[in-house]
Amino acid sequence: MHYKCGNYLKVNQLLAGFLTLIICLTSSCKKESGSSAPPDISVNGSLVTIVEDDPSESVSFNVVLSSSCNKTVSIDYRTADSTAAAGKDYVAINSGKLEFKAGETSKQISINIIQNAGQTEDSFFKVVFSNPVNGILKAKGIAVKIENVDYTKLTWSDEFSEGPLNTSTWNYELGANGWGNNELENYTNAIENVHIDSGYLHITALNPSGSSYTSGRITTKGKKEFTHCRVDIRAKMPEGKGIWPALWMLGANFSSVGWPGCGEIDVLELLGDSPSVAHGSIHWYANSHVSRTGEYTMYGGKFSQGFHIFSLVWTPNSLIWLVDNQQFLYFSKSEISGFPLDLPQFFIFNVAVGGNWPGNPDQTTVFPQNMIVDYIRVYQ
Repeated sequence: MHYKCGNYLKVNQLLAGFLTLIICLTSSCKKESGSSAPPDISVNGSLVTIVEDDPSESVSFNVVLSSSCNKTVSIDYRTADSTAAAGKDYVAINSGKLEFKAGETSKQISINIIQNAGQTEDSFFKVVFSNPVNGILKAKGIAVKIENVDYTKLTWSDEFSEGPLNTSTWNYELGANGWGNNELENYTNAIENVHIDSGYLHITALNPSGSSYTSGRITTKGKKEFTHCRVDIRAKMPEGKGIWPALWMLGANFSSVGWPGCGEIDVLELLGDSPSVAHGSIHWYANSHVSRTGEYTMYGGKFSQGFHIFSLVWTPNSLIWLVDNQQFLYFSKSEISGFPLDLPQFFIFNVAVGGNWPGNPDQTTVFPQNMIVDYIRVYQ
């Protein structure tokens, strides 16, 4: 068969035009591997979380492309209520647009959060995506969780309603000299030193003879350990020179990293010769031992004269101490950089005698001395 030259050129021109059309249609957004498919538009995960008291007051997340594109890629987005409400818990975005310029593969969306004192539970809202241009939308949106830090749900409590001490929750710590504080007491599990009576836990310091002292120290190590919570402890303190009661916490990793690397939170410490002053403090390790402390003074009274509620509010961003719901000490995360804010701790109740801080008892100190605890309650 024979073809004329003119017809042959026309066929080639038609083929070339057809190939050019295909290339134009398929090459607008190429993957680095050479694939001609437009990029996927997605987010990492289905949930992003912000703590209600986050000092940045905004939540951010990235929207990403699976590959770069030589055209602008865009999506529209908006917020939508769930259990969180726009205007109360967050600032609404009714019509947002995210644009990826040529070569860009990641863009950030930020939404302002409102601290809502009336919200006592975690709440949620959504960011909804729509109208993709030059890309394939792989996620319809993402949920945002606002983690509440008012902590009103009772997680655990011991009301000490009846004895003996519940050893499925508490451990007796036994020994002398206060583990480095040069204390004088010997901690025992004797009923004279630790017992429950009429709905109250009694930890009692005794002076059986001369310079011999006994007392009690109990912990929840390995049994009840918490992170981020509110702790309320209603208690009545002992008093007297050389008497050192404490309601405190140690990091659950104490056995492996030691002190102060594990972190210590003192909900309440009191020196018996200053029975009107409650101390709150923290200790941790940052190249060396670091501590921060504060105090609350009760004018016209003593903590040995009646019961008071000693509280700690521990959030991912702060630590707050209160006495009878009056705040007296606050540290933000930035002020205590290096403190293990996100690791669990266990409780310790004890009454020490003597030692480096309070000094030793003298002739004015009367025994027995009791720290009496009505309850401990933990809210999350």
